[in-house]
Amino acid sequence: MIISRPMQGKIRTARNYVQVFLVLLFFITPWIRWDGFQVIRLDIPDRKFFLFGHIFIPQEGYFLHLFLISAGLCLFFFTTLIGRVWCGWACPQTIYSDIFDWIGRRIQDSKYGKQDANRGLVILTHIVWILVSFAASFAWISYFSDPYQMISYFKNPNLDFPTWFLFLGFFTFAMYADIAFIREQFCKYGCPYARFQTVMMDNHSVNITYDYSRGEPRRKGKTKIGDCTACNMCLVVCPTGIDIRDGANPWCIACGKCSDACTKQMAKENKRSLIGYWSENQISEKGSPIRWIRPRTIIYALFLILTISSIGVLLSNRVPLYLSVLPDRNIQPMLVQNGIVRNFYEVQMQNLTSKDRTLKFEIENSDLQGERRILVGGTEEATVELKGNSEERYRLFIELKIAEQDVQKRSHDIKLKVIDIQDFEYSKSETVPFLLPVSISGWKIQNDERIVHGR
Repeated sequence: MIISRPMQGKIRTARNYVQVFLVLLFFITPWIRWDGFQVIRLDIPDRKFFLFGHIFIPQEGYFLHLFLISAGLCLFFFTTLIGRVWCGWACPQTIYSDIFDWIGRRIQDSKYGKQDANRGLVILTHIVWILVSFAASFAWISYFSDPYQMISYFKNPNLDFPTWFLFLGFFTFAMYADIAFIREQFCKYGCPYARFQTVMMDNHSVNITYDYSRGEPRRKGKTKIGDCTACNMCLVVCPTGIDIRDGANPWCIACGKCSDACTKQMAKENKRSLIGYWSENQISEKGSPIRWIRPRTIIYALFLILTISSIGVLLSNRVPLYLSVLPDRNIQPMLVQNGIVRNFYEVQMQNLTSKDRTLKFEIENSDLQGERRILVGGTEEATVELKGNSEERYRLFIELKIAEQDVQKRSHDIKLKVIDIQDFEYSKSETVPFLLPVSISGWKIQNDERIVHGR
C-alpha cells in the first residue's frame, strides 16, 4: 500500500469540488422519489428497473444494450480526447482513497502512514474507515433496495435477515479491505482500463504529461542544465508510485498531484510547471494547438450520437405497457350454438406506470367477415382494471359469428388492440391467430378437394 504525500494546488482544489459533488450525488440519489418511485433503482427480485419515473422490464433489454454501448463509446471518446480523466477525477477507487487519506490525516496528523504512529489513533482510524465503508455500502445497496425499508429494519431488527443485509456485510468488508489496504494498487494491477487506455490515446490526447523539452537534462547537484530541479516531488506525491518523467505509463491515473507539486516547485524558480494537462504533440512541437477533431474522435462521436439518438427515439415512442397474448394450448377452438366459434387466449399485461388504468380490448384489424365479440374472464365486458406498477393475467375469449367467406381458410389473423379509455395514446397492439374448428363442414370440404387435386 502506498500512502502518498498530500499536495494542495489548483488541480487538487478542482478535484475536491468534483468529488464532493459526486459523493453527495451518490448518497442522496437513492432517497429521491420520482412519481412515487425511487429515481434510480434496480429491483432484481421483481425484475424491474426504475429510472426517473420510468419502469423497465427484462423484455426491454435492448435499452440496457444501447446504454452499455453508449457508455463504452463515451469511454472511448473522452479517453481519446482527455485521457484517463475518469480515473483521476471520478473513479470510486480514487475518490474513496482520497476520503480515507483525509480521515487518516485528520486523526493522526503528520504521523499518518508512518511506522511510529500512535497505535490507538491507528485503531480509531480503521474504525472510522469501517463506518465509512458501511455508509458507502448502504448507499450502494440502496440502488437495489428501498433505503426507507432498510432503515425500518434497523429500527426493528429481527433474526430473519433480508438478502440485502447479507450483501451489506459483504460490501462493507470488501470496500474496507480494498480502500484501506489495496488502494491504487488495484489501478496498477487489476483495472482493465489501465491496460487498453493506451490503444485509445494518441499523440493529440490531452493527459498528464511531462515537458521533457524544457526539463531535460535534469539538474545534477548544483549544475543547472534543464528546468527540472530533480526535487522528485512528482514521484513523492504520486499515489501509484510512478515517475511521470519517464514518459507515458499505464499506471498513471491522471490525478494531477504531480502537476500541483511541480507547479509549487517551479514557482520558486519563477517558471511555469513542467507537468500539466497537455498532449504529446504540444510538447514535441511547441506552440502547436490541440487537435480535438481528428478521425478517431469523429468516428467515436458519430457512433455515440447515433446510439444516443436511437435511445431517444425508442423512449419517445415507448408505450409503458407490456402485452403478451398467446392462444390457450389447453383449450382448442370450439363451435358453440348458433354457428359461433370461440377461441381462447392467455393475456399477460404489465402496467409500467404509477397510474391506475382502465384498459379496453378492441379488434383493430382482421380479415374475418363475421360479427366478432371480445370477452374477458368469462364476463360480457372487454375492459379490465390494471393498477399502477402491477402485472395481471387474464383469459380472453374472441367469438365469431361465422360468415360464408370465413370458412375459405382455417387460420385468420386478428390485430388485437389494448387502449386506455381515458388516454388513447396509451395503447398497444398484437397480432394473434384465430382458428376455425376442424369440424366445420367448409373446412372439411376444402381439405377433401386438396387431397383429390394432390392425387
